[in-house]
Amino acid sequence: MSTENLEQEEQKAPSKEEVINFFQEQIEVKRVQLELQELNTALAVGRAEELKALSFIAQITAPPKEEEEDEEPKTSRSLKKEK
Repeated sequence: MSTENLEQEEQKAPSKEEVINFFQEQIEVKRVQLELQELNTALAVGRAEELKALSFIAQITAPPKEEEEDEEPKTSRSLKKEK
């Protein structure tokens, strides 16, 4: 039986070529994942720059804030007792 077990273990072990092919496939997968991550990063940066530009445009094109003439300027109030 020990020789049968040994033969089964030898059959289960992948060959050198199978191992090399497996790792080459994994390297290719990782390269594609890295490329996708770089694209996602560039996309996020582009979206952030777009939002920043839109915010800047909104600030420039917004009408200036003017206080209404009828309204008195706001004053700070305190809780001190007057004597």
